[in-house]
Parts: sequence; structure tokens; C-alpha cells
Amino acid sequence: MKAVVLSTVDNLALADVKKPKPGSKECLVKVLACGICGTDRHIYHGEYPSAKPVILGHEFGGVIEEVGPGSKFQVGQVVSVDPNIVCGKCLDCKEGRTAFCPDLTALGVNINGGLAEYVLTPDSQIYPVRNDLNPLHLAFIEPLACSIRGLDLANLKGGEKVAILGGGVIGLLVVQLAKLAGASEIVLVTRQKFRRDVALKIGATRVIDPINENVDTAITNMDVTFECAGSVETFKQSQKITRRGGSVIVLGLTASDATLEVNPFNIVVNELRIQGSFLNPLTQARAAELVESGKLNLDILISKVVDLSGVKAILDAPPAEGDIKYIACP
Repeated sequence: MKAVVLSTVDNLALADVKKPKPGSKECLVKVLACGICGTDRHIYHGEYPSAKPVILGHEFGGVIEEVGPGSKFQVGQVVSVDPNIVCGKCLDCKEGRTAFCPDLTALGVNINGGLAEYVLTPDSQIYPVRNDLNPLHLAFIEPLACSIRGLDLANLKGGEKVAILGGGVIGLLVVQLAKLAGASEIVLVTRQKFRRDVALKIGATRVIDPINENVDTAITNMDVTFECAGSVETFKQSQKITRRGGSVIVLGLTASDATLEVNPFNIVVNELRIQGSFLNPLTQARAAELVESGKLNLDILISKVVDLSGVKAILDAPPAEGDIKYIACP
């Protein structure tokens, strides 16, 4: 089968690899769609830890091609896949903190993932969806699950003023989730006009161009700020625009060696809550249900669909102006 294989840092290629065979309580999933994520670019360039060689791709779903002994699923079912495999036995797993499982193994990071024609998937990671679901929407379920985790941590009750820094796919999913949660004001900050226009169509009440506007004065006293850009600059900015007693939810992923200075005094006197949001603990099923519900506008976020041969070119370059989500369909 064809697969996008990362052999070493900065060494990525489309390759022929052996088609896997499912074992006990495993399924072979024929991939219908796999999102190409910013994390894939970090892994490619050695900025996020991973095993090598490995087939990239952790935002995917498909149709079950073959089932192993003892599997509870059936050939022909369309499924979403949670890439994060955990032990289910440690204290963190038992208390719902599965992202911290010491044995966490991720498809597309530590073991072979979805940028391939087929993926070997444990039953524990499979979430069936409607067979008539738009296959491209399968690529949104995992990033949506991560976004839902951020909303859970923000604990919106309705009526809050929300700022979102970053107009990539996570930021634009958070716009829609904040709207569903009843936020009274939803302000998106992003440099790209196309993304600002999209945000206004899907629920933002206001958008800010950080190149031509001073974000620190244009936005003040936000109840919750979601940092979705994954940059040191926006992390600093998030603390300035959030009200005293407010919350900063950090969803954006910087390079693993990024650092900055923090002023503890300001955090104390402003009772500022800075909360990281990592992965998708116990939210994959909710994300799948929400995608199935049709309450989200996902088609507007799709910028380009490629086959596996087009993945390397996408990861070799920064996102093009106006692009939001790239999807590979093997």
C-alpha cells in the first residue's frame, strides 16, 4: 500500500509499505480522509517528539475493510478514529486524565497513522458514524475533539466575552463552539483577511487585523481568551486582553523548545487562570456526534483536498494565504 513515511527528521516521502493484517480486537481501516495538521509539520521538522520511521497522520477516519478475531465491529462500517491509545488502568486514566497516561501511544506519532491507504486500528479507538456522513468531515473529528476539551476547561455558562487568537482550523472551530455555548461576544484575531471573513460567517461578532490594529487596545476585559495560534507573541497577548479573574485557555502548539518570560506578580494580582489544553481526553465521541448533527459549518474550512502524493508539498511550505484546512484522501 502507499503511505507517507517520515524516516528521519526532515526526511519525508511517499513509499510502498506492507499492508497490515488485523490481530485480536483490531480492525483494518481503509482511510477515506486524513487531515494534514500543523502538528504533522512540527513532527516532520523535529519540533515535536515522535517515533521514526512512522507513517504520519492522526486526524482520520474511514471504512472498516477487515476485522480481527474478537472485534466488535463489522466490515463496511464508517468510523472515526481517536489516535490516542491509553492503558485505561493507571490513576490518570481512571480519573479521566487520559492525556497524561504514561503509556499513551498515538497513531501518526508513535505508531503508523492515517496518511496511508490503510491503518491498523485497535477496537478501543474506533467510533462508528453514519455511513452517509461526508467522508471529508471525518478529518475534522479529532481536531474538534481537542477543541471541545478547550471549551470544557473554559467552562462557559453563556453570556461571556470570548477572544480567539489565531484563525486556523482550531480557532475557527472554537468560534463555532463558543457560539453554540452562548457567548455574547466572540472576537477573532488573525492576520489573514480571508480567515477573518470566514469567522464572521460562522459566528464571530467581530474580527481584528493584528497588523493594522493594536490588539491590546482593541480588545480588553475578555472573560476567556483562547490562544490558538501557537506563538509566543499571542501567548503574551492573551494575558493582556483577559480581564482580572478571567481565563486563558492555551490550545496552540509552539515548538517544544519555545520559551518566554512570565510576570508572576501580574498573574497573582489579576487572579489570571492560564490553562493548557492537551489532546482530546474523553471527547472523541462527543465530537463525532457534533459533526454528525450538522450544527457546524465544516465545508467552509476546507481549502484543498489532495491524494497522498500531494502531502509532502503541503508540509514543505507554510499554509498558503487564505488556506485553512488541507485534507488527504488516499
